[in-house]
Amino acid sequence: MKKWKQMAARLVTLSVLAAVLAVPVCAGAAEIRKADSATATYKDGAVVPAEKAAAVRKAAQDKALSDYYITSGKKLEKAVARLLYINPEETGLVPQIDYDYRMDKTLTGDYFYHVKAFRPGTSETAGDFLLAKDDSCIFRRIPGENRAELLDGTTEKLLEKVEIYPAYRKIPLDGVGKVLIRVPGNIPYNLTLTSLNENTLRIDADDKGQQWVYGVTRGKADILAEVEIGGFTAGKTLRFTVMDEKDQVLEENRTSGGGWPIGIGIGFGWGHGRHHHGHGGGVIIGI
Repeated sequence: MKKWKQMAARLVTLSVLAAVLAVPVCAGAAEIRKADSATATYKDGAVVPAEKAAAVRKAAQDKALSDYYITSGKKLEKAVARLLYINPEETGLVPQIDYDYRMDKTLTGDYFYHVKAFRPGTSETAGDFLLAKDDSCIFRRIPGENRAELLDGTTEKLLEKVEIYPAYRKIPLDGVGKVLIRVPGNIPYNLTLTSLNENTLRIDADDKGQQWVYGVTRGKADILAEVEIGGFTAGKTLRFTVMDEKDQVLEENRTSGGGWPIGIGIGFGWGHGRHHHGHGGGVIIGI
């Protein structure tokens, strides 16, 4: 009799355990799924019903707005006041319209405050501006075009921030090299290259105005690179070394891995003939 009672008790315990595992776990999973569905973010890969995606997207945009942009405060007010001081015909901002303004929290090119004006209650851009952190100049970016207009101030201090350097200092005989320019805010510029020793280096240009440094004879020589923006010019002298095939062999012997110590996107091809701009003995530069 005692054994039967023990067996009955065990059966009851197993039945209760099965019920706990079957029903509450499923219900719990459904509750967790429901909680995930109501989340206001996609963080950690949360899944939401399609009809709630728009609200979740809006929440993500609002969070990004506070994380990356300044939408109020004295810093933004000062920038807006500077813009409104300029002739409206130059800024494109209508005085009677109360625009929504937004400023990037991070400086553009470590030099410009980037401010955008939006038509009230919309995401339509009414103006795109770059204001120098030292108050020396203000530019207006023209939508859809690779150009910017100087609205106020001078570019003298901006030119001090311009970086001028060669893509690669060693170029092959009858090959070409390139000069790279970095301007805060990607402000458009005019570049002039001048060879200071035309017996060794020559400046060539293609039909699009792209300028190249061409290796005429083996040796070292300088070129003068001048960048002009808004009536001011910054210049820098750059040294290039023109190398022939024997120089290449010596270079290979000096480097542990062999070949040229070439940066990403730059490749040299030596061939047997001498032809301009990378044909046969030229250089291919892809930057």
